[in-house]
Amino acid sequence: MKLSAFNLIMAAMMCIGPVTTSRAQAPAYPNHPVTIVVPFPAGSATDSVARRVSEGLQRKLGQGFVIENKAGADGIIASRQVASAAADGYTLLITTNTTHSANPSIYRQLPYDPKKDFAPVGGIIRIPFILAIRPGFPAKDFAGFVKAAKEASPSLSYGSGSMGSRASAELLKARLGFDMTHVPYRGSPQAMTDLIGDRIDVFFPDPASALGMIQEKRFPVLAVTGPKRVPTLPDTPTLMELGVPDFNIVAWVAAFAPAGTPQPIVQRLNGALNELLREPDMIAFVNQIGSEILATTPAELRAYVDEDAARWVHLVEIAKIEKK
Repeated sequence: MKLSAFNLIMAAMMCIGPVTTSRAQAPAYPNHPVTIVVPFPAGSATDSVARRVSEGLQRKLGQGFVIENKAGADGIIASRQVASAAADGYTLLITTNTTHSANPSIYRQLPYDPKKDFAPVGGIIRIPFILAIRPGFPAKDFAGFVKAAKEASPSLSYGSGSMGSRASAELLKARLGFDMTHVPYRGSPQAMTDLIGDRIDVFFPDPASALGMIQEKRFPVLAVTGPKRVPTLPDTPTLMELGVPDFNIVAWVAAFAPAGTPQPIVQRLNGALNELLREPDMIAFVNQIGSEILATTPAELRAYVDEDAARWVHLVEIAKIEKK
């Protein structure tokens, strides 16, 4: 039986119709809760910032953003989890330079590729570290600390809760010519507990996780690792002010999705994130924790991380950090 021209057209339209309708009715993103994986424990600076961001994204995008802490192994566990997650925008990573800038220079082999396995979403903050010493340390100023460090036998001990924290201590050793024994921790809260308990001599926390304890005078602080003083600690000089040459270590926090996440989803997340970073309450929160806003496009974040990763290659060489 032959079909008339009209019947042929109607049959074709019936075939096309369901595809067109399906596209028109495609669910808007997000239509169910999003998981944000954080590679550091609760109470860390990254965790505090991620929780603030998750609240803001939930408010702006109308769905829950749930924090999942996956601490340990310098962020490798969390990064691997997100790198292998579905590229649908429902699993994100809020992380630091540890996983994306430092680890490639520290580890001989990583189970994830910071460039190939992730789609940059947007920057959030930049944050320096603070040179802190235990309450019972025999010296209370920087000159006294350096003298004690050079004379110590056995050498002083320092804790690290992140790669930036560790690099700060190792660079200080290299710049001033003394030794310290490394004591690694899963995150800043545990290291600060041992610093306050006089179980380690030195720690480089970030202002976000340490500010309350600093204000309570739980331990002395001697210097800041960044290029300028922290507004919430205006009397604490930078290490460069104290005469340590070329000392500028600043961490960053940013958001990433698995590689292959559709660009409309990445752009929607980036737009909501940057709106949040312009809000007065968010700006006040970032200033309060001794940080500064790092708002970027996805392309700007990729370039920023590439530049920082190259800097870490040089930093690891200077600080003589052994590869794992």
